[in-house]
Amino acid sequence: MSTLSFHNFSWKGDPKWWNASSWTGYGPIVVCVIFAIAIVQVVCGSIWIVQLGNHLTVPMIIQTLLIPGCSFFNAIPSIHLHMLLRNNPPKMAIWFSSIFVILYLCSAILSLAACAGSSPTGIPHGLRRAECPQGTPGGPEHGVSKAVWDTMVVFQFFSVVGYGLHGSMAYKVHRVLKGRRERGEIEALDPEQEEARRQKARDLWQKNYRMEGL
Repeated sequence: MSTLSFHNFSWKGDPKWWNASSWTGYGPIVVCVIFAIAIVQVVCGSIWIVQLGNHLTVPMIIQTLLIPGCSFFNAIPSIHLHMLLRNNPPKMAIWFSSIFVILYLCSAILSLAACAGSSPTGIPHGLRRAECPQGTPGGPEHGVSKAVWDTMVVFQFFSVVGYGLHGSMAYKVHRVLKGRRERGEIEALDPEQEEARRQKARDLWQKNYRMEGL
């Protein structure tokens, strides 16, 4: 039965990452920042849901809790891979980072598009968007506070930057490792080719020797 051990814990993380480039070595720090942002988003999302009460919709739950919650539970194994196992496959990091960049970017853009630029006059109460902060153009009379709404949207963009940076680091590590593997294969083939040339020379010499003997 395996137990969690902190014996191999290191802020440097996976040696492949900090050997690939000077800036890719900050991958563990970036993941920790993403983890902290996810915690703030979950807290703000919980406050958002409490303030909205009966005005909740499925898309709002996805934006406020589901996406930040997935980010939270994605950051935990990522930290484990970076700092404890110290073996974080770059291709897996590229995939997950790309997915969360798309999710957070769409969520932030939808929030801004739904609540920005609407006129507060002439909008019936039933048509006011519940996902917008109260007291703003297009927002409901009673709903989420503007401070919570602003925090959620800002941290969504922070998550886009964080996951984008982590994905870029992973892509750089992937390219470096791929280049090293290709160079290693070429170097491994060189002795074989050299031996083949030597064998061909020996065969040619033996053939010529037999012809001279005749």
